[in-house]
Amino acid sequence: MHNRLGLSLLAPIFALACDASGSGSAANNNNIASAILGAGQAVACPELVGVGSAIGVKYTAEARLNAKIGAFVQAAKDLKSAAMSIEGEVYNACSKMGADLGISPDRMAEQAGPAGKVKGACAALEAEVKTILAGGITIDASYDPPKCQINASAKASCEGSCEVEVEPATIVAECSPAQLSGTCEGTCGGSCEGTCNGECSGECSAKDAQGNCVGSCSGECRGTCSGTCHASCQGTWKAPKCEGKVTPPSVDADCKASCNASAEIKGSCTKPRLELKASSSTEMIGKLLASASVHLPALLVAQFKFGKQAAQSVKILVKLGNELSGEIEGAGSRAAACVSAAASAVAEASLSINVSVQASASVSGQVGAGI
Repeated sequence: MHNRLGLSLLAPIFALACDASGSGSAANNNNIASAILGAGQAVACPELVGVGSAIGVKYTAEARLNAKIGAFVQAAKDLKSAAMSIEGEVYNACSKMGADLGISPDRMAEQAGPAGKVKGACAALEAEVKTILAGGITIDASYDPPKCQINASAKASCEGSCEVEVEPATIVAECSPAQLSGTCEGTCGGSCEGTCNGECSGECSAKDAQGNCVGSCSGECRGTCSGTCHASCQGTWKAPKCEGKVTPPSVDADCKASCNASAEIKGSCTKPRLELKASSSTEMIGKLLASASVHLPALLVAQFKFGKQAAQSVKILVKLGNELSGEIEGAGSRAAACVSAAASAVAEASLSINVSVQASASVSGQVGAGI
């Protein structure tokens, strides 16, 4: 399939968008602020910046909440990485096209705010392209859209962590005593498959001098049991089992949403084959077409992946960050710190991606290749 499009601009795609302003050394101040924020996130939640996976780490004692936090922190980590990658790719494309068209580095200097290098390079490039195409010159673009696929293995691995096993306390609470069994760290008040040390209501294979059972008991054992105790335990059940049915916790929808977002964010995209034709021929038009043919595909991929395919997932992560912050009361300081740091990272990354996507759209739209 081919797309033939006129000049177009991509509308803002994320709810979180801002117009940072400043003067003088604002860009440098912004870099310093970003570095401080990144350092703060690392201190608050090392899993957000480390090389290992954030999934499977113990943030709190509650298994279900633990899985949800891990999936969200990993998704935030993946989004941070993606934001840095797309920012680098878009800046590289705009700055190289700018250099090909003779734009000085000073004109492409970094601006203040998120993705400041992208804004500086792409804004200067867009202005130059407008100048080259002044007088009604148009460019027609023909291309196959990028094809993106999610990271299926990452999704499967992450979703596996969302399937939380039934906790021992839940088994004991929900199983009827007649169907409950396991190792009793205390006094067994039911039948014992093993050595019974205490009173045996049935036949006992061995007794001590006081008449207490010290062997296997065919009936109910009222004492300690070295094997599997059935029905009653005055103490702590270890590895309890239920002969009946105990319904495990349902797979958390928010946990799966974080996993799906990670899979889309980490997915790969093919670069489109691109053909450009201009309504007029000049030396600068020739330079523009030659440079755009090489560097424009990267801008189209950025727009397609984060302007279409993964845009909804980014919005979902922003929403999950807000919701999780209200669910972790009583979960402990570690859980609270990681959720807060991850939510902050998601907000920052989404702003950076939004700037990169809109800058890509502004440039590619000037040469008739908007998505």
